Amino acid sequence: MNLSSTIQPRLSSTLRAVSVRVSRQIWAAPKPIFDAWLDADEARTFLFADWSGQAIRSEIDARVGGGFRLVRRSDGEDVEYLGQYLEIDRPHRLVFSLFVEKYAQRDDRVIVELAPVEAQSLIVVTHEFSLRNLAEKSRIQRGWARVLDVLTARYPDGGVPRVPQRARVPVRCTMKFDPVRALD
Repeated sequence: MNLSSTIQPRLSSTLRAVSVRVSRQIWAAPKPIFDAWLDADEARTFLFADWSGQAIRSEIDARVGGGFRLVRRSDGEDVEYLGQYLEIDRPHRLVFSLFVEKYAQRDDRVIVELAPVEAQSLIVVTHEFSLRNLAEKSRIQRGWARVLDVLTARYPDGGVPRVPQRARVPVRCTMKFDPVRALD
């Protein structure tokens, strides 16, 4: 696996005119935080987290050109998040496309950047998208703030990630993902 590669993203037919940026400092080195984004078991504990939902499925093919699928169940409804990795530069930068049918997100791009700051890491998430309505920008910003809050809580004192105390539901986690088949 080449962890410092990029692929040229397809040009968008829609200009990504808006971005949301959220940042946090986390009591851990960049490497374990970065790796959590590319591990199916770890990612399901924080990625696309909300207050009421639980991840019921996570699949990650952690390579440039590989993809991910994460399904969260919230209030009896399943929400599927799909994407393709466009750039992986461990442990500094991760770029992926994002597709969420429920929110009609079709051409979004997310950039995750990490930098060491003394005994901590600064993590900055930038989500680029086409603005469809003002409420959407606020929803996306709140969503990424929640993701980073959950991720930050997993590293309370610079040690090993803490597993949430929430009851676990049976989860199917795999590492292989075919982004072409996923969109069929």
